[in-house]
Amino acid sequence: MSSNPLSAAGAAGQVKYLDHIGEHDYRAARVIADEPLIVEDLDALVRDVEAGVNQAGLLLPDAQALIERVVVSLLGGHLILAGPPGTGKTTLAGIVAAAFRASYDTETATADWSTFDVIGGLQPAVGEHDTEVLKPWLGHVPRAALRCADAINLHADDDKANPDQAHWLIIDEFNRAEIDKAVGPLYTVLGRGGGPSHRRLPLWFGDTPETLECWIPERFRIIGTLNSVDTAYVYSLSQGLQRRFQFVHVGVPEQDQVAAEIVAVTVQAASWWVETYRPDLDGAAKPSESKRLADDEHIKGAAAHLQSLIEFLRYGESVAWPIGTAQAGDVMRQIIVRSARGDTADLIEALDLALSDALIPQVSGLLRTQLDAIEAWLAEAGNLPRSESALQRVRRSQRASFG
Repeated sequence: MSSNPLSAAGAAGQVKYLDHIGEHDYRAARVIADEPLIVEDLDALVRDVEAGVNQAGLLLPDAQALIERVVVSLLGGHLILAGPPGTGKTTLAGIVAAAFRASYDTETATADWSTFDVIGGLQPAVGEHDTEVLKPWLGHVPRAALRCADAINLHADDDKANPDQAHWLIIDEFNRAEIDKAVGPLYTVLGRGGGPSHRRLPLWFGDTPETLECWIPERFRIIGTLNSVDTAYVYSLSQGLQRRFQFVHVGVPEQDQVAAEIVAVTVQAASWWVETYRPDLDGAAKPSESKRLADDEHIKGAAAHLQSLIEFLRYGESVAWPIGTAQAGDVMRQIIVRSARGDTADLIEALDLALSDALIPQVSGLLRTQLDAIEAWLAEAGNLPRSESALQRVRRSQRASFG
């Protein structure tokens, strides 16, 4: 007799199940909806996440505690990673999913999301004789949940051939959508209450009895990333919806981590350049060329100036702008690209160009006092004229916007 409950239910004729859950009967997922996540060693799971974070070059504040909080939160339910842009939230979400042995889809929320995007609905299609018809379309959540049920079933049949125990959904920029309206009937399911049918998600648009409901597996998780800085440009979440997620804040690195952070983004930028734009190098030569670039004294000199600026912007009381690691990486990529011309005599000019193009335009949302402090810092540096000009353009634009 099969140890897989879904296979047994199919053999008994209780569900219409062939190769994959959802092909013929969304309700088949009900049979395995209560299967919990398989976690054999919690400490090993945390170590796997730590290894993934280190391999990705993420520098997280109070990293061990943060990772433990993320893992514990996901054992209990769905998760929101909140923090400033560029702090590695989406990367961390993927790392954690992989550590749990869960494949995942990534969707980016937008302001025009509705229940159609999240749950599904009817969409125009071409029917027989080229007629226009309306056909059901599964939204992001039930589609991913059915893939999760499929993963659970395949893993139960053969965990060696199918190592993924689940399938999750990562929603990037969670609060770019008016998510309280878009979740629709999913609101109740996310609450994880309501008796034996609490995992049932009704699908009004199903065209057969077997497709009128979807069961959300216990192993399924939603990980959202939330921008906690640009609040003027995003939607807020109701207290009721917030209760349905665990929130973990992912901040910028601590001040004593900045030197290591700049080294990491320099190494990543060098590797990116070599892997992307040096097809003339064979596999054995690429690592040594990446190292040569990262160790170049002129590049290190520009990186040191960048480090000083990052420290001032983040930790100076007059600015306190939580600029993310990704923004520092964008600047270092430009420096690496400009250094590739071979003239590395003075990469401060390259830094100046990179700052004026990639970083300074992002200060438009800061207060006048913060901009005053940045202007004074750039003037004192004395060797970043294009950055100073870019800042003046931002300030002129602000004055025009406010009359």
